[in-house]
Amino acid sequence: MLPNIIFLGIMFLSVTTVGTIANFFLFTFYLLNILSRNKISFLTFIFIQLSMVNSTMLISKGVPQTLQGLGWNFFLDNVGCKVVFYFHKVSQGLSISLTCLLCTFQAITISPSNSRWAEFKVRATQHTIPFNLFCWVLNLLIEIPIPVTTRGPGSSKNITDTFDFVFCTAEHIMAVYLIMTIFRNMLCLGFMLSASCYMVLLLHKHHKHVQKILSSNLSPRRHPETRATQTILLLMSTFVSFYILDLILTLFLSYFNQKSPWMLSTSIFLSLCYPTISPFLLIPRLPSCTCNFWSK
Repeated sequence: MLPNIIFLGIMFLSVTTVGTIANFFLFTFYLLNILSRNKISFLTFIFIQLSMVNSTMLISKGVPQTLQGLGWNFFLDNVGCKVVFYFHKVSQGLSISLTCLLCTFQAITISPSNSRWAEFKVRATQHTIPFNLFCWVLNLLIEIPIPVTTRGPGSSKNITDTFDFVFCTAEHIMAVYLIMTIFRNMLCLGFMLSASCYMVLLLHKHHKHVQKILSSNLSPRRHPETRATQTILLLMSTFVSFYILDLILTLFLSYFNQKSPWMLSTSIFLSLCYPTISPFLLIPRLPSCTCNFWSK
């Protein structure tokens, strides 16, 4: 049994380390890009926040799981569990909220000038900070029940109504909290999927229009719109895939009272996959992410 625990600890350590370094690289790249240009686009602003949120998610969940897997049990007290669990849940909510904001803003930005979204282009760009501030405040408020209900190891007397965080438990999660988080997640997923489909269709029409104008013997190099479409599809498919898999396992563990350590570890690992993989989807496309198409 000991080798299995050590294997889990090494696995969580590897994922956390690689993901944190990749997100830190993205954060540094975008920050230097802002300093060199003395201006910031709303997409760059959101990317910076996403890299911070992904790092927080990895550290707040990956580090405790690593320590627990390497044999450091009960290293978090009551207050520690509240702080760590709250930071993790807030970063998790911000990840889906900011990704939704990113897709929606980009869909509005690339919409044709004769579309009904054209009037929102300037307005959306001007209200970048209020929209981002709203996401932060909303998620900070929604997750308030987490530190109230979270207990450290050994402090839970009734384990029949708890949700395990391996070493912490959240007792008697309020129905209002569950409704709010489910509504937030489903609303964000709906906006992301709608915006992504709209962008793909729009860019496909644009590509067909360009193909009619350009001669077939010109340079076959792909247009920035094509690279942007692929980036959007990759980010969306990766996020939605891991989110759905994690949701299925979480529901199975919660409502069917399954306490399998391997299933719980798998659920935790899946929740760490997107913040780890997403930087590697963006890093090869950094030049296209800073071109005029992405920074409109």
